Amino acid sequence: MATTKIRKTPGICNGAACIGRTQIPVWKLIALHSQGCSDLNLLSDYPQLTKDDLKAAHTYYAQHSDEIDAAIAAEDS
Repeated sequence: MATTKIRKTPGICNGAACIGRTQIPVWKLIALHSQGCSDLNLLSDYPQLTKDDLKAAHTYYAQHSDEIDAAIAAEDS
């Protein structure tokens, strides 16, 4: 399953859900995507990511939208 690429580690990114082998939080990718950043742009801006990583982020968001939306709102405030 795609969400197995997502991990939460205490002390890393404040325990936010991140792409497994990175410190890139799912909320950041979702926020950028919602602002109009395409998957191609994200892959260019974050060369350590793969298409599967982005798919995992979107799948995680679909399953945990309240958590991710709250993280985005907290970052915006």
